Order: sequence, then structure tokens, then C-alpha cells
Amino acid sequence: MERICRTLYLAAFLLFVGMTLTAQEPAVRESVLSRDSILIGDQIRWSTVLCIAEKDSVYVMPYSQLLQSDTTGAKVEVVADFKIDTLSIRKGIKELEAKMLLTSFDSGYYKLPMPLVVINPHNAAPDTLSFEMPFLAVNTIQVDTTDFVPMDIKGQINYPITFKEVIPWVLLGIGVILLAYLLYRYIKYRRENRDFFGRPIVQDPPHIVALRELDKIHSQKLWQSGKEKQFYTGVTDTLREYIEGRYGVSAMEKTSSEIMESLADVEIEEKPRRELDELFRVADLVKFAKYVPSVGENEEVIPVAVRFVNSTYMKELEEEKEGK
Repeated sequence: MERICRTLYLAAFLLFVGMTLTAQEPAVRESVLSRDSILIGDQIRWSTVLCIAEKDSVYVMPYSQLLQSDTTGAKVEVVADFKIDTLSIRKGIKELEAKMLLTSFDSGYYKLPMPLVVINPHNAAPDTLSFEMPFLAVNTIQVDTTDFVPMDIKGQINYPITFKEVIPWVLLGIGVILLAYLLYRYIKYRRENRDFFGRPIVQDPPHIVALRELDKIHSQKLWQSGKEKQFYTGVTDTLREYIEGRYGVSAMEKTSSEIMESLADVEIEEKPRRELDELFRVADLVKFAKYVPSVGENEEVIPVAVRFVNSTYMKELEEEKEGK
């Protein structure tokens, strides 16, 4: 009885060990395509499920490299190469799924080359895993030629121009014409001394403009704040503009001496003429020779300029009265 029990115990132990070793051997549970046939250019997914020991690792050679060296004539291309995911780990067994995406642009019936799968056991030498690969049928689209009638090549279709296409160009043309008209009107009325609406532009006489500008310069107190050059420039430029408007002399383009020469034949009282000449001389020294005028000289600048404008204007009024 004891002997029989020992025999049964030994048999059960050997069966358990055998089952454990067998369960941990690498195995392929399935190797399938998502469908058995495709049309040219379609994509198909191939997947396989591997069962290996939990501590083992697996390496799958890229299928695109394998296809480059394949001699079976399978005209298959890889869209997305192998991707391995772990499905489960149970009782020391690891279940893996390897997937890839394939396509083909040649019709035919191809047996897919077997991928290179290497198992690296944690306590043994690496080994390759072999399994049967499925066939892939690649079909072409059949053309029914029984009712086929060849047609002539048609020329390019000329579509009619729509209002929506024309309106931007019409608006652009109107805008260009309107802009050209406004520019012409502005230039024409500007030359005629009229405003945009054709009304005459009333301009102040030269002496009013000059006196107003001199009063403005006087209120700025430029020389009192050390800006003598700006002060003398403003006063002399105002006088130049007045002389140009009053006597028609291009004073803005002449030097001080040239201005005085141009006024030589103009009837101006002696004192205002002499004061104007002295004012221009001091102004040139301040502007070009860094001359620093005295307080008295600065204080006399505006009065001298005002006297010159008033005296010449009064002279003009007297001439007009005599002319009447």
C-alpha cells in the first residue's frame, strides 16, 4: 500500500513539473489577418498572440527590413511596423500581441514571409520562434467592358462670368476714377487759390501775418531761456516771408546782404532800413559765429522788426491813397 502511494505521488509530481515546463515554453496562440483579401491600395492588419514566460523577453525584427531581403516574391509593403502590447500576465505566463499594418499595390495571392521572432529566456540561450503565416489575396477592380463606349477628350469647360466675380473690378475702377478726379480738383483749385469746394481762400495780408508771428515769438521768451539762435532765426524768417509777400523778392532763398541789395531800389525810410540791416547782421553772427548778444540787443529785436513791418505797410497805404 505504501509503495502504491509513493508511485502515485511521484507520477503526480512529474505530471505537475511537465505541465509547468510546457506552459512556460514560448508558443504562438494565433496568427491572423483582419480579413483574407483586399483591393489594391487597401490596408490590412496582421496580428499574432505570443505566450512566453513572465521573465522572458521577446524581440521582433522590423518587418520592413525583412521584406527588403525576401525572395518569395510577395509584393507587400509595410504601412506601420510591429507594435507589441502586453495583454495579460497570469501564473507566470505573459501573453503578448504583435500587430502591424500592411498594404499592396500589385494584385496576386501572396504567402506572407514569416517574421523573425527571438525569445530571450532569463536562464537559457536565445531562440527563434517559428509559426505558419497566412496568405494574402490582393484583388484588382474589374472593369466591365461589355457596355464600354470610348469618348472623345473634351476641352476645358468655360464657365460664364458671374456678377460676384465682376463687382470687385467694377468697384476698383470706380474708386480709381474717383481718386483721380479728387486729385485733379485739389491741384486745380490750389493753383487758383480756392478751397476744395471752389470757394476763394481769403488770405491775411503779409503785414498781419508777420505781426501775428512776431507776437507769437515774443510770447515764447526764447532768448530769456538761452535759445538765442532759435529766437533770431524765427524773427528773421518772419521778416523774409514778409518781404517776399510785400515786395515779391525771393527772400527765403537769399542771404542777408542779397536781401538788402534787392531792397535798394525800394522806397523805405532810412531808419527802418538801417535797423533791418543791423538786425540781419546780428542774427547772422548769432546763427553762424556763435555770437552772444547783449540783453539790450535781444530786447530791441522784436520792436525793430515790428517798426519795419508797420513803416513799410503805412508807406503802402499812403501810395494807395495818392494813387486814388
